[in-house]
Amino acid sequence: MKFSYNWLGSLLEKPMPPVAELGDLITFHSAEIEELIAVGGDTVLDVKVLPDKSAWLMSHRGMAKEIAVITKNTLKADPFLNPVTLSKDSGIKIELTSATCDFYSAALITGVKVGASPDWLKERLAAVGQRSINNIVDATNYVMFELGQPLHAFDADKLGGHNITVRDAKAEEKITTLTGEEYSLQPTDALIVDGTNDVAIGIAGIKGGKVAAVDAATSNIIIESAHFDRFAVRKTAKSLKLQTDASKRYENGICRAVAPIALTRVVELIFEVAGGTTEVVTAVGDGSVERLPVTVRLAEINSLLGVTLSMSDVEDILNRFAYTYTTAGESITVTPPFERDDLVIAEDIVEEIGRIYGLGHIVSVPPTVGAVAEINVRHYYSEKIRETLMTLGFSEVYTSSFRAKDVVKLENALATDKGYLRSSLVENLREARTLNIPHRDLLGLPAVKIFEIGTVFGTESEEFRVAFAVQTGTAYKAKADDPLVDEALAALAAVLGVSITLISKEDGIVEFSLDEMLTHLPKVTAYEKTSLSPKTTYQGFSLYPAVSRDIAMWVPEAVTAESVAALLKAQAGPLCVRVTHVDTFGKDGKMSLAFRLVFQSSEKTLTDSEVQIHMDDLYKTVANQGWEAR
Repeated sequence: MKFSYNWLGSLLEKPMPPVAELGDLITFHSAEIEELIAVGGDTVLDVKVLPDKSAWLMSHRGMAKEIAVITKNTLKADPFLNPVTLSKDSGIKIELTSATCDFYSAALITGVKVGASPDWLKERLAAVGQRSINNIVDATNYVMFELGQPLHAFDADKLGGHNITVRDAKAEEKITTLTGEEYSLQPTDALIVDGTNDVAIGIAGIKGGKVAAVDAATSNIIIESAHFDRFAVRKTAKSLKLQTDASKRYENGICRAVAPIALTRVVELIFEVAGGTTEVVTAVGDGSVERLPVTVRLAEINSLLGVTLSMSDVEDILNRFAYTYTTAGESITVTPPFERDDLVIAEDIVEEIGRIYGLGHIVSVPPTVGAVAEINVRHYYSEKIRETLMTLGFSEVYTSSFRAKDVVKLENALATDKGYLRSSLVENLREARTLNIPHRDLLGLPAVKIFEIGTVFGTESEEFRVAFAVQTGTAYKAKADDPLVDEALAALAAVLGVSITLISKEDGIVEFSLDEMLTHLPKVTAYEKTSLSPKTTYQGFSLYPAVSRDIAMWVPEAVTAESVAALLKAQAGPLCVRVTHVDTFGKDGKMSLAFRLVFQSSEKTLTDSEVQIHMDDLYKTVANQGWEAR
């Protein structure tokens, strides 16, 4: 957001620091200054206001308050210290039928003279990038940039009566905005309508309609100052692709208590720049806001910030904010002002104190190195299980904790296929096993053997489990796979010294609870020393699919499988990435040796004909050795 240096200075009792120095102070205590821009006799501070401060910092009053706290200055007059309560006057009938609006205030001003704005008003608006339109519209824009509350002026004589209704739009209902664009709305959008004839005169929280636009002939106006739901405004602005200064403020959560204050302020300004007489000021809904007190201890402040502030230091900072607070010993209870919806927990108060004290004053303190005081039993036995399974040829996998469907549903899912937390490791392992089976030959594995150690989630608790899966062929075969499962279970039982109670065992996948097992395992008094792993060099893998081919031959008994594999590898060409001996049997003084060869290119997908060329060469090599291909 853009702020005028001169405008900010006019709100403060004492002169501000030079603009460059002020920019640094704001950056290091509040929000980042992206650019300082000279505009005539003024300088514009382009500030990157982040969402955590945007509800109250997207206004000159909000930024002036920040500067006052940072520089130990004070505001000349803070309108937020005197909340305004408006009574209901039947001179303007307001009806709220949309849930998106909880407060609506309005003022009827008669006898205004629409014309050019005074130079000071034009200059203030020009500094923040706003084009002057007329004194009425300029007054509403000025107060929005001053206090952060969007406002809108309707020509009262273009309405059927002094009746305003906020309702949900009808399907495909049309409205033409002030700038002439026509928009089609849906029931999820809200409209401001003429309560007499039900004609749309504005898109709630976003932009006014052309029907009741203020022009040179206008003499009577109705000023709107309302509060609209931030989520509804954002949804409508995005669907219509219509983001305005008003919608940006509403969707960032401006406090509804600002609305009556801004209405009072804009009425005063209109009298100053356009004349007129107030006939009616009215409101519907509750414009008051009360914040819950937040308690924080001095020890908590110093611990989280890593400083040694005293109670007087903390009180000095709170006094600069003009917060209401009480102390009891070294405990402080702060009641945030109505505009600060971001001060909810103790850590929020700590952050306020820390940033004003100056994060640059916080020095790094290296932690004290000490002996491990406690053995993490879960980690110790996880490592035991991990080492045992890896010794048996298993590979560890890490799968997602999220599932498309399961027991525990997430309120705010990352994606449609990640809407639940996993309640078991089994289905994730089943999917991982299926994905790895096609790569078994490329990896030279007689079977896919994988395991996972991780947390699963129930509706009331979570649990740490172990699961592993095996599969030898393209489909599960109990006769071949079950012995591998039983071997792994027996090895784990031997290492752990207890029998393993399974949660499930089906189709080559088993799962058990490590948390439940820990209660029966021997007590651990120290970690075991581990040896350094050998240095390993990795290289990139091909993204293209591999092709497998088998070759078998009769050879003399004296010929070893290793020598044949070496010969095949040497003669198969550069595309052969693996040769695996898969079978041997003898008959009549000869040996039958079978091998699986895997071909793969790092540049393209191989065709059968390209692979067959290399296989034909191998068959010739086998024949030249005097061996008989099978």
